[in-house]
Amino acid sequence: MKIERRKSEFAEIELKDNIVYVVYKDMSIITIEEAKIVAKDTVDICNNIPRGLIINGTGISIQMNNEARNYFATNEDYIYIGKAIAIVVTNTASMLLAKFYIKYHKPVRPTKIFSKLSEAEDWLKDNFS
Repeated sequence: MKIERRKSEFAEIELKDNIVYVVYKDMSIITIEEAKIVAKDTVDICNNIPRGLIINGTGISIQMNNEARNYFATNEDYIYIGKAIAIVVTNTASMLLAKFYIKYHKPVRPTKIFSKLSEAEDWLKDNFS
């Protein structure tokens, strides 16, 4: 199995088993500039093939401003490349951020919140492979 990775100072993006994993570094502050880098790295790693995305926020705390959240919800290249998005969170602050993102930014692709990585992987494999 070939694994591809992209790293920045605030996130690591990995393509494994046809799923793209985005893991933000703990205590990252994501603004529009960082969102554009993460989106570009995600699009690049996918080689123009739509895939399931997992945003893995397990055990971390990040801040993401409104402009960054809106960018992820509306950027055409990022939307095209993501068949569906699974957000994995384990703390209350991240759960609130994920719920806010879904409710107010209304992503156009299927988006669901999970508390376990394995459940997110199963959802993507069962519904979007």
